[in-house]
Amino acid sequence: MAARASSPADLLTRRRWLTSAQLRRALRSRPATVLYVLVAIAYLVSILVLPFSFVASAGLLGAAFVGGLVSVSRRDALTVLTLVVILVYLLPENYVLVGPLRSTGNPALLAGLLALALWAAGRVLGLVEARAAHPVRWLMLAYALASLTAFAAGMTRVLTDTESAGAIRAVFPALAVIGIAMIAVDGLDSRARVELLLRRLVSVALVAAVIGILEFASSTFSYRELMHLPGLTTTTQIINDTRSGFSRIDGAAAHPIEYAVALAALAPLALHFALYDDRRSRRLLAAAALTAILIVNPMTVSRSGLLTLAVGLGVYAVALSRRQRANLVVLGAFGLVLFRSAVPGLLGTLRSLVFIGNTDPSIEGRTEDYAKVPGLLDGHVVFGRGLGTFDPLAYFYLDNQYLGSLLEGGIIGLATLAAVFVIGMGVSRGVRHRATDPALRSLGQALAGSIAALAAAAGTFDELSFKQTGFTLFLLVGAAGALWSQLADRPKLTREQLRASAGPGAGPDAPADAVPADAVPTSSAAPVGAEPVPSAR
Repeated sequence: MAARASSPADLLTRRRWLTSAQLRRALRSRPATVLYVLVAIAYLVSILVLPFSFVASAGLLGAAFVGGLVSVSRRDALTVLTLVVILVYLLPENYVLVGPLRSTGNPALLAGLLALALWAAGRVLGLVEARAAHPVRWLMLAYALASLTAFAAGMTRVLTDTESAGAIRAVFPALAVIGIAMIAVDGLDSRARVELLLRRLVSVALVAAVIGILEFASSTFSYRELMHLPGLTTTTQIINDTRSGFSRIDGAAAHPIEYAVALAALAPLALHFALYDDRRSRRLLAAAALTAILIVNPMTVSRSGLLTLAVGLGVYAVALSRRQRANLVVLGAFGLVLFRSAVPGLLGTLRSLVFIGNTDPSIEGRTEDYAKVPGLLDGHVVFGRGLGTFDPLAYFYLDNQYLGSLLEGGIIGLATLAAVFVIGMGVSRGVRHRATDPALRSLGQALAGSIAALAAAAGTFDELSFKQTGFTLFLLVGAAGALWSQLADRPKLTREQLRASAGPGAGPDAPADAVPADAVPTSSAAPVGAEPVPSAR
């Protein structure tokens, strides 16, 4: 007997509500993500058009925030970090949103705060699985406590209006970098996702380097004017200076030194992907990024940039074979000849700046100012004078992040900064020592080289005061921590074990079947044997 056809009334009465799992999938879908973006845009428009409609603005912001909390997932970590990278490297640093936020309205800073909110929401709602007792997580806790202690120390003394405003402003970048590192550690749950983020970082660096080359080649090209988009305004005026007759370029950065250091620190990663990426097109793109970084670095006329480049590539050279090192030396020498022909006098200027010694007025001025540090630390050695209270305009320019952390955070702040570099390089080297795949070992060494380069540059300028260098440092530490968490259960391998597991043909030029695939887990619970690992070429 044929079943009776269901009437519309029956269909309506039999309709069931979505299950919690279906609802969660719907809220994480692409249409839902687009809706959240539209709500956020509507909120920004409401601020611009209706500055006094606080109820409507707060309602739209609340809707976007709640939607972001519900839709948070591992996929969103990669999206948010990519957004941070794009905003940091391609949007001029002195641009902020029109409205009452002022310097706190920097889009890259807001993206970093969004990363912190999403990570916290993911942990509270149980949407992010995290490895217990992760060293980078302990590091971020120590950094947060050190920042809080420094802020409290500043509140215990009488502050000037400038110092008080600086202390409040400094809280937001500290929270943003913690959010960037934490969402990278806990949200990038596979090697493929970490590599995708780092590839995007290198690709964005290529664009940023090309922008600098265009600025150097054309005196009429102004990237800042080009990127002065509707809804953005400036809080500070950045004036490009000259050195030895050459205009110093800075791209979207706030200073040529920041621009040079941030790009130079990514040179080891660009070289890694140029050698080991599994696709020829991506290897060529990484090689183009490395070439652009090497070309633009001298154009900043910055000693800090040269130091960063030398340290980064020097540390990464440990992962290279003798033949690769020799090839790079030959290519570098050939490139210097071409560069000297294209830009006469620039390399000679850099050589004189590097070997000028203490007779350089800028170096002499710094060393003279260092003698004032003990007096400022009197009574504030342990906890410092206060987070964000050292204003260079009121005191003097330090051009040294280690001394800056000591002044603002005392011994605790300086120890925490050192721990960021040491633990970041430690987990990167931990990846290299535990992996059997040459490509993954190379990636660990490349991350160690980038972090070591930033550690060296921190002694030459106020690294954490600039978003490109500060955000990049914590992003790299978080990415290294994400890789480490996938290999932490594996013992460190000896050279004999590496040779036995890789076989006699393993190496950068080995065929794909000669390279072993590391059992890198895609989550904290399940191993990934079936996930393809890029072969080393």
